[in-house]
Amino acid sequence: MRTSITSVFDDVWQRTQHRLAGLTDHEYLWEPAPDGWTLRPDAQGRWCMDGEGGGGPAPDPVPISTIAWRMGHIGLMFIDFGTRLFHGRNITLDDVEFFGTAAAGTEFLENAYRVHWREPLGRMADERWWEPAGTPFFAFADRPATDIVLHVLDEFAHHAAELGVLRDLYPHLVA
Repeated sequence: MRTSITSVFDDVWQRTQHRLAGLTDHEYLWEPAPDGWTLRPDAQGRWCMDGEGGGGPAPDPVPISTIAWRMGHIGLMFIDFGTRLFHGRNITLDDVEFFGTAAAGTEFLENAYRVHWREPLGRMADERWWEPAGTPFFAFADRPATDIVLHVLDEFAHHAAELGVLRDLYPHLVA
């Protein structure tokens, strides 16, 4: 099972990398709708995510996000869930550094995927897949780690597809 799941992660990652090739800074921060979520520098110049990273209840209607926000959200998920699953502790948004350029955002996403998620997932012991996820997962602490891994896969696949849609829209809407 590990090989099947990790190969699907790798397939989604390869598609994501392909879809992000040639991403410009303008496109990265392009706001496709008013009052959307993006990354913005604070008074000290640190890039921050709108909507607290998307980790809480979403407003209604859900704001349309920028590519930068979506990449930050995916990377945050890999870092957050990886830290919880592989290190047994939680993080906060202050523990993660986001970036305001396409190149740095792409590097952030790759590092989050490879270092914080994919490499440790590939090393996870067979028995760990069926053990309880653990206390960092709060109400889901008793669920098997496999459930957490499949949740991350679902989040990754659907948010990566949203990146593709935003890239498809960009050339048609920006003059």
